[in-house]
Amino acid sequence: MNTRRTRALALTSLAALALTAGCSDTASDTASGTGGSPTTPPVTSSTSPTTSSAATTSTSTASATSSVDPGATGPTAGVPDGAGTATTVDLDGDGRPDTVWLNDTGDDRVLGVTTTSHGTVFTNFTSAAPQPASVSAAVLASGAPVVFLDTGRSVQLHVYRVEGPALSVVRGVEGDPYSFSLGFTPYGTGLTCRAQSDGLHLYGENAVADGGTFTLTRTEVHVSAEHSVAQNGDTTTVGTGLSADDPLVRAARGTTCGDGGVAHEPR
Repeated sequence: MNTRRTRALALTSLAALALTAGCSDTASDTASGTGGSPTTPPVTSSTSPTTSSAATTSTSTASATSSVDPGATGPTAGVPDGAGTATTVDLDGDGRPDTVWLNDTGDDRVLGVTTTSHGTVFTNFTSAAPQPASVSAAVLASGAPVVFLDTGRSVQLHVYRVEGPALSVVRGVEGDPYSFSLGFTPYGTGLTCRAQSDGLHLYGENAVADGGTFTLTRTEVHVSAEHSVAQNGDTTTVGTGLSADDPLVRAARGTTCGDGGVAHEPR
């Protein structure tokens, strides 16, 4: 494994939960774009071309998607040896569980999805965050099969498409990649999904420390039925005076969505 896998995991703080650094955690699809920008807490959206999507924490990019053995019929066909894998929800609509995975070849860091009926797709990514990445997935009420690439400082929002098949970056209303801050900017501390009568709804969470307790706000994030655009919805105050070990605060300081497993990048 690449020697950078031994890099330190220590992070310093910026604002309530953030660290100071010089560039931003962003991702790009086949058009290879740059970071989106936050406007409405607690999520980082892409409505300002001058502020990056995950603010001043790390650099992350994703390359054009590729396909490997798209005619595969097994849930792990096309997954590289040594990859960190997890069984996840049905992403391609065939009624069977699928697989998300991460790999590090020494030269490239790779995010991949392998479905039982449509084979494997993957995209390369980079990140300046020192810790290994993780990935999970869910299908939202809109029908969007979303994939969450957690680099430790931000979460890049991707979508799986049966057509192709393909793994693509979800973009904000201005066309920039959409991501969630994990406390390294003032715009959010994590994401959650909440089950409603029509299915899972995605929210950006922002747990802000205030004199030893926390105020928690939540913003719904709508991912279009076409799965290509994310837009901030209403923001609500969930609670004030919450303790650090309150389950709401703990959930708001990470990536929690659905029942799928979490795959970890091999060290």
